[in-house]
Order: sequence, then structure tokens, then C-alpha cells
Amino acid sequence: MAFKRKETVIEAIDLNTITPEDGEKRITAGVKKYATNEANWSNADANTPYLGSIIGMGIESSNLADITMSIERQFLTKRTKRVPVSADGSEFKLEEGELGKLRILDGQDALAATPGLSIKMLMDLGHMPKNNAYLTKVVSFAYITTVGDGYKLSDALKKMVGKIEKLAGSERDEAVANLKAMTAQAKTYLDQLSDAAKLAASRQKTFAGDKAGYDSLSKELGVVTDKLKGLSASGDAAQIASLRAEEAEIRTRLKMSAAKLRVSEEVARQAGSRSAVEEAKVAEIKRILSETIAAAERC
Repeated sequence: MAFKRKETVIEAIDLNTITPEDGEKRITAGVKKYATNEANWSNADANTPYLGSIIGMGIESSNLADITMSIERQFLTKRTKRVPVSADGSEFKLEEGELGKLRILDGQDALAATPGLSIKMLMDLGHMPKNNAYLTKVVSFAYITTVGDGYKLSDALKKMVGKIEKLAGSERDEAVANLKAMTAQAKTYLDQLSDAAKLAASRQKTFAGDKAGYDSLSKELGVVTDKLKGLSASGDAAQIASLRAEEAEIRTRLKMSAAKLRVSEEVARQAGSRSAVEEAKVAEIKRILSETIAAAERC
């Protein structure tokens, strides 16, 4: 089965017939057209983030849906049978059926931030066999974001140091004050990087905040739903229409909140432990951040 896009014909392949490494290479090659950081893309491995211009491929978040579709076009799967999970059939899960086009359902790609994590997603969803040897080389979503945040902090400090060198008088004094605040923030983050328990506690706090926001929206939706039930026999078309619009708006916000919650929950869950490859990534960003902090303190 082949899918033609522009002048390129992509031959889709059964995910059960290739190695994780082969799948990773196909995914990386498939996202080339969206990458703006050529150096990072050309040297990309399983743990190169799609997003970000510092350590990532430079892909914009608006292109992530295109990346998911690119992955779908390249692979075939036997998990093609739709099984409804909602009364109206609008929501469904996929079970094993006839070999056919890969389908990644809404939200399932939320944590597929690197080629390696995309392969992990396909394994988790049952589209390809679990390969623990491969997965030991894949940095978790939690540490992709953790390391990425460290690089962003380091880059921001470097830019501020460069800016200060060109300033004088009151402008320089103000910039130095801002630099001190940024340096203090970087030191706090460096301390968290040095202690997985502290990092996990920080991520748990973020998750708790996101969970509270999600729960609040859920209650808000419940209130509106109850009002609609009470008005169903009233015949007040205008009031019902207003509540329907409010209900739709809350559902949209709730969907976005659920996606954010899923991400923060995963990060909080994984941040407390590190694999060998994650320890190496953390060690590298700690070195870089320490050097940047030292340079900032010399200003």
C-alpha cells in the first residue's frame, strides 16, 4: 500500500515486520520537511526532540499534527477494528482486525516528543511488539522536558549576559538586576537536577495545580449539564441555546485541560527515577548550566 504526497511515494510497511531502529529512521526521515534546525535534524537520534531550536529539530508546535499524519502514512497495522466506547459511537478504540493503515487517535500522540518516544507510543498502543532493549535507550518524556528546560534557561542567561555587555548606565544596572534574578532561578533548577526527589516534588506540584484546574472545569460542566436537564421540558429555547453554547465552550476548555494534565501527570510520574541514558543527559545539562551560571556571576 502506498500513499502519494507531492512527488514522493511513501511505501507503508507493516510495523510487525521491522525493527524499532528501522521505524525510528523512517519517522526521522519523514519529518525532515518540517525541521528548521538542519544540524540537529541531520544528526538526530532516538532522543532528539521534534520541538525547539536549541536541542530540537526546530519544528513548530503547529506542525505536530502533520508529524502524526506523516507517521500514519508510513506504517500498516492490524489494530484497525473500531470498537465503540461511547453510546453514540463518536469515541472508539482500536482492536486487532485486517492489516491496514495506521490510525493514531486523538491525544494518543501527546507524549511522542522524539522519534524514540514515537516508537514507544506505537509499542504502547499495540501496533508493534514491545522491545525492552530498545526502550532502555529512549529518554522518557519527563527527562526530555527536564533537559529541554535546562537548555532554555542556559540560553536565556547567555543572551542576557551578551545584552549587558552592550549596555551602560541605568539600563545596564536594570539588566544586571534581571540577570541576578535569572541566575537565582537557574541555581534553583540546577539544585533540582542534582536531586531526582526534589525534581519529582516540583513536578508533582505542577501536576496538582493542573489537576485542580481540570477538576474545577469538570464541576463547572456538571453545573451547566444539570441546568440543561432542568430546562429540557421548559420550552425556553433561548435559555437552552445559551446553555448549549456554554456547555460546548467548557467541553473545549476541558479537552485542552485534559491534554495538559496528561502531560504533567506523566512528567510527575517519571521524574523521580532515572535510567542510565537519562543520567547522562542530566549530567551534560548540569555541566552546561553550571558554566553559564558562572559566566553570569562574573558580570
